Amino acid sequence: APAPAGAAAPTPAMTVDEEYAIKMRELENRVAEIKEQVFRSKAKLTLLTEQVQGGVGAGARILIGHKNTMGPNFLLTEVNYFLDGTPLWQEVDATGLKLTAQRDHPLWDGNIVEGSHTLTVSLAYKGNGSGVFQYLSGYTWRLKDSLTFTAEAGKVVAIDVVGFEQGNFTTEMTERPKIRFDQ
Repeated sequence: APAPAGAAAPTPAMTVDEEYAIKMRELENRVAEIKEQVFRSKAKLTLLTEQVQGGVGAGARILIGHKNTMGPNFLLTEVNYFLDGTPLWQEVDATGLKLTAQRDHPLWDGNIVEGSHTLTVSLAYKGNGSGVFQYLSGYTWRLKDSLTFTAEAGKVVAIDVVGFEQGNFTTEMTERPKIRFDQ
């Protein structure tokens, strides 16, 4: 019997292969959309990274160095350097021999965005006393300090972080370990 006037012709049933092909096209389209989103996110992240690090030729240049001028009674066992909360150098040396031997260690030489920044440093020393200073072997010093500085376009900021012994022969050995920032 012919279909009544104005009625749509019945839709023929799809085969399993046709349904599979349609689902695959939908999935391929969705994967292409996700790839495009990832590409855009990656481009945005690259741009943000360049802005934060001050891309080539932009911002200021920063040089950060570590200096250990402590005498033989103090072994450096731990270093933690952070620039604006981002780790620059973190290392632990239980014996203190390796870190103590690094008397002058360059940490960072690169570009940085203009503006205010904070360098946070934490150093740990253990006593290495002998003779009349044998009592130092039971001591550990945890020194922590930070420096806030401003980076200006086209200028170089040079900072040396120095672990040093303050005072003189009248200063108690336990009061000598300190940190200073030389700019």
